Amino acid sequence: METGIDSDLDSVFKLSGDGRFTVTPEVLDSYKKYGYIIIRGLLTAEESSLVEEGWNVDPYLQPGKYPQADDKGDLMELAVWDDASNDATGLVGRSENLAGAVEKLLGDEVYHYHSKFLCKPPKTGGSFIWHQDYGYWYHNSLHFPDDMCTAFIAVDDIRQDNGCLKIIPGSHKCGRIEHLKYDDQIQADLERVEYYKEKLGVQEVVLNKGDVLIFHSNILHRSDKNDSDRRRLVLAIAYNTKRNNPTKPHHHPQYKEMPKVTNDALLEWGKTKMWDSTKVFYDPRISKKHMDNIKERQVK
Repeated sequence: METGIDSDLDSVFKLSGDGRFTVTPEVLDSYKKYGYIIIRGLLTAEESSLVEEGWNVDPYLQPGKYPQADDKGDLMELAVWDDASNDATGLVGRSENLAGAVEKLLGDEVYHYHSKFLCKPPKTGGSFIWHQDYGYWYHNSLHFPDDMCTAFIAVDDIRQDNGCLKIIPGSHKCGRIEHLKYDDQIQADLERVEYYKEKLGVQEVVLNKGDVLIFHSNILHRSDKNDSDRRRLVLAIAYNTKRNNPTKPHHHPQYKEMPKVTNDALLEWGKTKMWDSTKVFYDPRISKKHMDNIKERQVK
């Protein structure tokens, strides 16, 4: 077991000397066993800064930001969109290193299901409660959770005090768990969560800027409030396979081919910084139909 930030994690990998990431049999076995992999240094400092500019200065994204409060009233800020764009936030998700790795992990052609920035401001950034991403996506007529995953890209350094992700390794093998609506989030059955925590443990995913965590759609995860003086910004990209095309139209897209780009495409884009005006942003405060079929949690 490595020391430092990897000391409590099971599934950590790095790029090769030529800057490429290869899904070896070891990587694939680790993903299947634990339900996640971490790729250290997927993005360089320069590439990470270009992605960060998407949050800070992209003129088309700024109106798409919206606040979301947790159960204690602490606020996060999000932006959600469906199209794999031709700017920094889209090119990173279409790169051979990332999209190519996801295709190897899931075993099929993948497409961009949606992306989101999740920002926890210093001191006030709220928490996310225990859930599975498939707890949401099940209701979108998506039938095979093994064919979906999320790439969670650290745009800032992420530590315990600014709201790092907590995961239950191996919990993807437990299947879909019942979820109930709780304010603007959904929460997994806490009795089962406590059982899985006891049996499987909890790992805190500490990431450096430019690292990525790729996790199965059924991994149980949560994150605490940001109590630090530092921001916590993440770009989360959701992927689905072509063969798992949703059987009913809904607020996120059905299959659409996602052309991959070379690993240097982001840096090439950085020479011009032409932001993509075609992104359409989704605001769940306006339409909450995506949660209509989920029962409310009864607070006692």
